[in-house]
Order: sequence, then C-alpha cells, then structure tokens
Amino acid sequence: MDVHRSLTSRAHHHIREMVLSGELTPGTRIQIDVLREKLDMGASPIREALSILSSEQLVVRNEQRGFWAPAISSEDFAILLDTRCRVEAIAFADAIAQGGSAWEERIVMLRYRLNSLDRTNHPDAWEIAHREFHAALISACPSRYLLNFCAQLYDLAVRYRNVARLVAYPERQITDEHAQIAEAALARNAERAVALLNDHYRKTGDFLVRKLAEQEDQGRAAGADTACRIVV
Repeated sequence: MDVHRSLTSRAHHHIREMVLSGELTPGTRIQIDVLREKLDMGASPIREALSILSSEQLVVRNEQRGFWAPAISSEDFAILLDTRCRVEAIAFADAIAQGGSAWEERIVMLRYRLNSLDRTNHPDAWEIAHREFHAALISACPSRYLLNFCAQLYDLAVRYRNVARLVAYPERQITDEHAQIAEAALARNAERAVALLNDHYRKTGDFLVRKLAEQEDQGRAAGADTACRIVV
C-alpha cells in the first residue's frame, strides 16, 4: 500500500507539472498509455493521480470520455483573476491582523531571497521564491480553507501564464511592487497592502487577458477553433 501511495504521489507531481507548464496541451484528452510510458508506471496510480488533480481543477474528468487538460480562454482567466483578488484580499487582511513576529520575519527573508534571484537566468528558482513570498504574505491567515483555496488559485494563474508564454510588459517594476506590498503589510496597513496586492495581480492579469483575447481573435480570423483552446 505504501508503494502504491508513493507511485500515486509521484504520478501526481509529474502530471501536475505537465499541466502547469502546458506540456499537456489545453483542451486535449490526456492519453493514459502515453503517461504510462513517460512515467514508467502502471495505469492505476496514474488514474488515481488524475482523479486527485480533477478535484484540484487542474484536470477535467469526463465519465464517458476520460481525462482532459482544461481548456483556456480570456473569459475564463478574467473570472479566475477576479476570484483570486477577492479571495486573497480576505486572507491577506486576516494575516495582517493576526501575524506575529515570525510572520514578519518570514516576509522579510523571502523578499530578500526573491530579490537576490535573476528571473531571466534562474527562472525556476525565481518562480519557487515568488510562490513562497506570496504564500508568506497570507500565511498568518487562521483559515486553512482560505489558504488552500488561495494556493489552488495561484496554481491556476501560473498555468495560464505558462501556457500563454507571456510575461508582463517590460517596463514593469516587479521588485518595487513586491517591496511596496511587503512594507504596507509590515506596517499593518491592511487597506493599502490589499490594494497594492490586487493592483499587482491585475497588472499581470489584465495584460494577459488582452493578449489571450488577441490570440483568440487571430485564431478565429485564420479559421482555427480557438474559442475553447489556444494553441501557442
């Protein structure tokens, strides 16, 4: 049983990364036989991993047609962005109200780590540090349900960014934005901190929505069916 759980965990990790990176093309059926060969394991742990991922909304389960990589669209991302801003605003305000010295120290440490990394030369390390910094901001929120939901929304947002292969406009000063958010949080100015965090998300999100919509328009003009799936 422990071996089976280990295989399922490994399958979950690898398939999750394939979904988040866009290696599994959005809107297409997930071929279990292909995964079996790629991951060198049987179908059972792969199916279990896919079932777990479907509960996390990273995989779509169709009882009649198997598992699919979720489609993407500008409309869906706009809804995701709005949901993320609403939910994380609650968690962040609660964290600012409840956080102690350990919470403050973690924010300072992770902000320093994030600033020390070059995003262009070390994209993987930067992405990990970026995730940890944003998680630290809300980590003092007492509701594990809110924290779990925020983590899920983070993954879904990262998937969109990776699949679309888009980065924020070049004049964007991400480091300054992170600094302002952290400083407002540490000053216990919840209203300003939440406003800055939402602005931070929407700068990237609004840019991405526009670019996705442009891709959809280009696809329709070319006669491609991109209303449900954007091929990049």
